[in-house]
Amino acid sequence: MDTGYLTILPQDIDPSVIGPVLCAGLTTYKAVRNSGIKPLEWIVVVGAGGGLGHLAVQYATACGARVIGIDGGAGKRDLVLNQLGATEYLDFTSMSSEDLISTVRKITNGGAHAAVVTAGSAAAFARAADMLRIGGTLSCVGIPPDKESFIRTNIGTIVIRGLTIKGNLVGNLKECLDAVEFVRQGKVKPIVKIRPFRELEEIYKDMQEAKIEGRVVVKIGDDFEV
Repeated sequence: MDTGYLTILPQDIDPSVIGPVLCAGLTTYKAVRNSGIKPLEWIVVVGAGGGLGHLAVQYATACGARVIGIDGGAGKRDLVLNQLGATEYLDFTSMSSEDLISTVRKITNGGAHAAVVTAGSAAAFARAADMLRIGGTLSCVGIPPDKESFIRTNIGTIVIRGLTIKGNLVGNLKECLDAVEFVRQGKVKPIVKIRPFRELEEIYKDMQEAKIEGRVVVKIGDDFEV
């Protein structure tokens, strides 16, 4: 094994918790950083209650930002507001895209400073840039399965408002360690549910139906003592 790919991690964190941070946590931490968000500024997180989104909300709040979490269903409201610390929650299942945009602009007095789209849905990306104020940044994370997925903001709007659109995949070693440190200090608390390998098919089904809050860690074998 090439030791250049190994990362030394703190020993005082449960591996089942830190595992998702090395992937989803790093990606969302990088996305929040790339958005250029500053303390007290407004950031929208689309897919706020999901595996990626629930971490993005927490990293943004840990950086001092005010978060508008967007997700589907009233059941996500308590999670996003009370457990994750978002300032506002908007339910996209009960609002049109125009209503979402106008509501965000009203809450933020002209548009959010940044938006992070963590949902792998074409609809989530389509009008996200329209929620931004002048000089705002759209930070893209989720990848829709449909290759014909596009951001549908008018080019004139992007140019006149001076918007920035950034893609985010993963981060570097320092960013990885920074993302872990937020968890170690208790500023970010990944929501993790451990499920047995035999439930793998059911887990995938739950993922497709957007029933999973936070992340699922699949346990391959049974507990044993050495």
